[in-house]
Amino acid sequence: MTAPAPAPLALEEALAEGIPESTYRRRWAILATLCLGLMTAMIANMSLNLALPELAVEFSMTQLELTWVVEAFTLVFAALLFIAAAIADRYGRKRVMLVGLVIFVLASAYAPFFATTAQELIASRAIMGIGGALVMPTTLSLVNVVFPSKERPKAIAIWAAVAGVGMMVGSVLTGLLLHFFDWHSAFLLGAAFGLVALPLTARIVPESVDEKATPVDWIGGLFVTVALAGIVYTIMEAPSHGWETLTVVIAAVGAASLAAFVWWENRVTYPMLDLTLFRNRRFTLSVLSVTLTFFAMIGAFYSMTQIFQLVMDYDELTTAVAMIPPMLPMMVLGPLVPKLVEKVGTRWSVVPGLVIIAGGFLLMTTWPTVPSYWDFFLAMSLITAGMALVMTPATNMLMASVPRNRSGMGSAMNDTTRELGASLGIALLGSLIANQYTSSIADTAAALPEEAGSTVQDSLAGAVAVTDAMTEVGGETATTAAQILDAAQVAFMDASQHAMLISAIIAGATAVLMLIALPKGDRSLSAEPAEPEVDAAATTASDAQEPAAVTD
Repeated sequence: MTAPAPAPLALEEALAEGIPESTYRRRWAILATLCLGLMTAMIANMSLNLALPELAVEFSMTQLELTWVVEAFTLVFAALLFIAAAIADRYGRKRVMLVGLVIFVLASAYAPFFATTAQELIASRAIMGIGGALVMPTTLSLVNVVFPSKERPKAIAIWAAVAGVGMMVGSVLTGLLLHFFDWHSAFLLGAAFGLVALPLTARIVPESVDEKATPVDWIGGLFVTVALAGIVYTIMEAPSHGWETLTVVIAAVGAASLAAFVWWENRVTYPMLDLTLFRNRRFTLSVLSVTLTFFAMIGAFYSMTQIFQLVMDYDELTTAVAMIPPMLPMMVLGPLVPKLVEKVGTRWSVVPGLVIIAGGFLLMTTWPTVPSYWDFFLAMSLITAGMALVMTPATNMLMASVPRNRSGMGSAMNDTTRELGASLGIALLGSLIANQYTSSIADTAAALPEEAGSTVQDSLAGAVAVTDAMTEVGGETATTAAQILDAAQVAFMDASQHAMLISAIIAGATAVLMLIALPKGDRSLSAEPAEPEVDAAATTASDAQEPAAVTD
């Protein structure tokens, strides 16, 4: 069946913005392909967590090696986002995306077929991070230049919804696969997504470049890469391992590189990140809202898998399936939010969204020691619905603040804020949960033999392992085991609910900030700012109206 021809006026508007007719006609197919590429990168963030116990046995891995199998991807991915986006803007967004997909697929396939040591697994995850960094920012950059201004908010809303649930989808699919297969499937999942995305991207997605051929700021790229690597490493390591000498040195190098990046960007003719953008209130507030929302959400969700498996006694398959229904509000509401913004304004989409998120976290603080699935479903559904109301306008505001020919700059900023917010949430709230649990269970652990007590105090998983072994003995030992397990679950739930309360406070405080600072009556998600800004920001916003080079 042939698709109906676009309205002449809509086509004229697309042509005026530099979008070829053939690209305009297949724009939704392009978006679907870009979302598939986005999912390929996103699922790698969380897909390996459920496979860690099996990997530990298969490769005789230490706890440090297990940590780095997960964190190697995040570290490399976050560090390279800005330089990858800049290269894509200059040399071709589709070209860079294809290179990233190839790297990602090869690295994903290497681990299950060829890796024999923990070091090889970690290296493959790091190389996957390179591929992911080349893919993710280019997807949003291409969405920004393929769609005309009137349809762009809806397209970005769909992109934001996919990005929001991508990590959860990775956990869900991995849980399903691990129920039937072994750890190899966790890596092959990413490779399969990439193999499907590759030919579709090559066939459907048009090439797009910065038509002004803005030179890549290689020195700024070096500074920001080292800075982000140092910052993310410190965020990941300091809460769990303390301020060891290596951590202090890397933190100092990261801070010095960040200072050098700011100094350089204020002086170079073609900066990698135009720092004058931060004078634009909409840009700055979108960065803050994305960072703080991901901090609260990912940090609190850090404990959810453990609650499902170690408190509610779900297996991997049940855990995976249980995560699916609460994702639906974000997927359904996301594409509808631009219409809501047109009616009520950005402020009255973002602020209620943050309040709803805070409400969801507050509900979690009322859970009993062993919550029911419906407790989880209601709270989580509120949070994902609130996320849809926040992330869609925030992403649109950020992308509308940058020139379209520099879409990669906006995309990299958006992706980096997500990663830094998520990393901070996991590190700080995860550390809070671990420390409070250790403190709360200390008296119970002290009554056990030293080795068993240390295991119980280390983690809830350790407590479950110890009490399972005691239960097998039977008699009074089994009764004692039940009491220890109950104490451990209470300690963990108390710690988790403390983290959820902090997440609620962060979401609520962000809502107050947005209520005060967001422009009144702003119903625009296009590139035209809703109110006058300083000259540099106004210039940036007006530049965003210029056509961007798209070729078939």
